[in-house]
Amino acid sequence: MPARLAPVVFAVSVLLGAAACGPDEGQQLPSQSSASGGRKGAAREKASATAAATASAGPVAPTAPSKRPNILFVLADDQRADTLPCMPKLAKLLGARGSTFKNNFATTPLCCPGRSSVLTGKYAHNHKVLSNGDIEDEDGDKSPGAIDFRDNGNESKTVAGWLQAAGYRTAYFGKYLNAYDKLLETVPNHVPPHWDEWHAFSHAEFFDFDLVERGLDEAKAKRRCYLSGEKGEDRGEKKRVKKCKQDADEVVRDGKENYSTDVLRDQTIAFIRKAHAEGKPWFVHLAPKSPHGPFLSPARYQPDPDVAKFTKEAEDRLASCALFDWKDRPASYLEQDMSDKPQWIQESQKSKRADPERLERIRRMQLVSVLATEDAIEAIMGVLKELGVEDDTIVVYTGDNGFAWGEHWHTHKNCAYDECAKVPMVVLDPRAKTGAQNVEVFTLNIDLAPTFAAWAGATAPADINGRSFAGLVDGTFQGPWPRRHVLTECWGPGTEGRPDTHAAVRTSKWKYVEHYQDPQRTTVRSHKAGGQDVELYDLDADPHELDNLLRLDADGLKRTGKTQADVDAQVKELKVELERLKKE
Repeated sequence: MPARLAPVVFAVSVLLGAAACGPDEGQQLPSQSSASGGRKGAAREKASATAAATASAGPVAPTAPSKRPNILFVLADDQRADTLPCMPKLAKLLGARGSTFKNNFATTPLCCPGRSSVLTGKYAHNHKVLSNGDIEDEDGDKSPGAIDFRDNGNESKTVAGWLQAAGYRTAYFGKYLNAYDKLLETVPNHVPPHWDEWHAFSHAEFFDFDLVERGLDEAKAKRRCYLSGEKGEDRGEKKRVKKCKQDADEVVRDGKENYSTDVLRDQTIAFIRKAHAEGKPWFVHLAPKSPHGPFLSPARYQPDPDVAKFTKEAEDRLASCALFDWKDRPASYLEQDMSDKPQWIQESQKSKRADPERLERIRRMQLVSVLATEDAIEAIMGVLKELGVEDDTIVVYTGDNGFAWGEHWHTHKNCAYDECAKVPMVVLDPRAKTGAQNVEVFTLNIDLAPTFAAWAGATAPADINGRSFAGLVDGTFQGPWPRRHVLTECWGPGTEGRPDTHAAVRTSKWKYVEHYQDPQRTTVRSHKAGGQDVELYDLDADPHELDNLLRLDADGLKRTGKTQADVDAQVKELKVELERLKKE
């Protein structure tokens, strides 16, 4: 087997959130696609108003299930929302009977803040994890994310504790929070509270990786390094073995490929069998590295990790994936006119980081890398069927943030554009009578934890920002969905050509973004070209966010069919909502 490369340094992340609004803020969002932009805003607002006037406000409590369900939660790393159709197995396993969420967002589009929001149900400005704090996303001068999470008291307030208190067995597999390896330097083999079983990367890798592991009912954790391949077959043998032994309590070298997603799959299955034998309901958090950089796949899909060439099986699986060749690229890809864009992204264009050949390689490798995740889900669901609990297990598949492939010359995450902030989500609740459905209303990563609690009959804290979408899955929710606005928050490194600190609010039609000169987000920065560094997009007319209405002259506004009065009115309304959400 060829040598597997160490991960390349790569940054990408986006998360986006919205408030749990009052019942007077009902949202009925019609079907739309990023290509068409969907129905026009006037029709949408009319539909929303009609629904709000005729439907009862507030959720209807679902009927309590006779048996509490198991919950399998799979969290992808850096997966764009529009890649979901490129997962044919997932469509068959989950989508054919489940709910596909078409407007699901991450509240802070970066790995560590986003995952913290998933675990706590809170915005980043409340859980206080604002950065990854590692070199991977070029914010290594900031406090490490996992340490911030612990120091701010979040470890004891996660969804794992809520479910554990309700009698669930809880288990974590895969990527935890960025800079967990830094935390381990001061707290060796640290396992956060409320996890009965723990198998987490010290630093996420595809090959030659460390896991901090503590099995069900084991008192102490161990750090194990899993080496890939037979002894002596790789050219970097001595270096790899030395690095492996450096921090590990044990070294696992069994001659297997030991691709990390496959290893986590087998460990997840082993836990499920143990929890099932106990007769307790369980919650599994499975977080593979795919499709994060360096985007590697097992040999069955990518024989040589140095080369972006794939097996026939991989190409056959992706035969219907339009993104694999991506012939219909949007106008935002390497956008021609960037004069209306914020300062940081104009600098990104000048840096020429968005090399087309590199972007082509990244896109294809990302699409292939999630095939192993599909395999893992398929294998786990096969075991659920074998154990007779297939109909008692809810499965959720989503991502922590999106990933730009050169739209607006951006090749990272941590931005307010939809490529960064929108993430896939498919939910299969076998107990639901709704069958396959598309859910069009706004949902957020902060909604996951309260939804898990609702399914488990657990109590969620009163101070969270998310709301349960369980009623959307099983069809028991009545009335307009009480979220019309989505908040995105980013605390970028601010270095030249990298995301700055900014916040955005969007509705089904509009998106407004402010870029700040301070991390407290009190002062909007000035653009070098003059005026404030702000953005406004009409998402109906301009779904690819090409025309920033706040930087167009009179002729430009006329071309878009807008007047200055239209723009001023929208900004006034959206600024109020943005400030409200930032304080929620």
